[in-house]
This record gives sequence, C-alpha cells and structure tokens, in this order.
Amino acid sequence: MSARRARAAVVVAVALASGVVAGAMLLGCPSKNESEKAGASAGASASAGASSSAGAGAEAGAASAAAVSADGREIVRGACLSCHSEQMLAQQRLTPAQWSKTVGKMVVWGANLDPKEVEPLVAYLSATSGVDAGAYVADEVSAKEAVAEISATPDAPIPAGDVERGKPLFLDKCAGCHGSDARGATGIALVDRPFLYRASDFASTIRRGRGKMIPQTLSDAQIGDVLAYLRTLRNPPLR
Repeated sequence: MSARRARAAVVVAVALASGVVAGAMLLGCPSKNESEKAGASAGASASAGASSSAGAGAEAGAASAAAVSADGREIVRGACLSCHSEQMLAQQRLTPAQWSKTVGKMVVWGANLDPKEVEPLVAYLSATSGVDAGAYVADEVSAKEAVAEISATPDAPIPAGDVERGKPLFLDKCAGCHGSDARGATGIALVDRPFLYRASDFASTIRRGRGKMIPQTLSDAQIGDVLAYLRTLRNPPLR
C-alpha cells in the first residue's frame, strides 16, 4: 500500500469512528454514570415489583385463610355441633392426618357432611385445633353450674303430652334423621338424653333447628306429645 493510500485509510477510519460516537450521542447512549443510574433505577423497580408481588401474595394468602376459616366455621356449625360442643373440638391437638382420619370416622358414623365439605373442614380444624394451636385453656364452671346445665326443668309452658299421638308424630317428623327407634342415623340419638327433661330447650331446638337440622313448625301440644313418647324409650342397661 502506498503512503497516500495509507493516509486515506486513516482518515476514513477516524471519520467512521467520529460518526459512531456522534450517532451514539444523538441516540442518547448512556455514559458510565447514566448506566449506573439506570441500573439502580432498574433494581429499584425490580425491588418494588417484588415487594408488590409479595404484598399481593400475602394479601391473597390472608384472604384465602379467611375464606377457609369462614367456610370451616359454617361447616362445624352444620355438621359437628349437633353432637359435639365447641369446647370439645377446641381442646384437640391433632395433626392434619389425624383430623382427616377423625372426620372420616365421623362420616362413617353418620355425620351430616357433604363430600365437598371434608377438605375445608379438615383444613379449618387443623388450623384452629392442630398441633401448633398452643395450649388450650378450659373455661371454669362451678359444680353447681355444671349440674344446672343438665338438670330437669319444669315443662311449662309445654303441656303434658300423649304417647299414642307422639309416636306417629315422631315417625313422621323426626325419624328420617334420628332413626325409627330414636337411636340415631344422620341425626343424633335421642334416647335417654337429659334435654328431654328440659322441655323449653327441646322446643327451641325443634323450632330453630340446630346445625343442619331443619326447623319444624310444631305446636306446644305436639311438642309435648313427642316428648311424652321419647321419654318412654330406654337404652338397655349396661352389663
């Protein structure tokens, strides 16, 4: 290559280099400081996005937990409190596997529980009465108060009933759930229950329902008849 051609090549290279730099400036190519600022900004955005996502996830989790809790409470009221007290459930400390087994056993024994309710019920009981629920502190009542809870009360205003009228009325209105012998089916056993001698409580349960029990519209006289019949039934003596 001649000296003239060499100088021409240098000039072209310089011109091209200058053009690249100028083009970069016109296009806003960032300087080192600007790049650092851009990186910091991107990091801040990513952090903000992550925080927002985490916050949204936490809110969604809380909402989900609240939904499970609300659903679980309703299922407990409908399927468990007909036989068990809230205190009896609350004092348990079972693992999810143990609660699942227990609920399954209740279903076999006739608990009024839909298949779709099993999973949310187990989740609720595991959360509220599981191994991590902390120590259970029982309410204290006096011996006098405990006896008063199951002692007989006067029947009034429920009148004395008639056994012959009470039996067919029971078979028509109650036996579908409590069994034709009143010893339980999907509903609880009624034979020898203390609340059969608490007529006002019995009447209130019939008229308001309990759990999934459908309220019944019965007169005071009809309730007296049903009570008269149920009071004639006895469980066999223990051996």
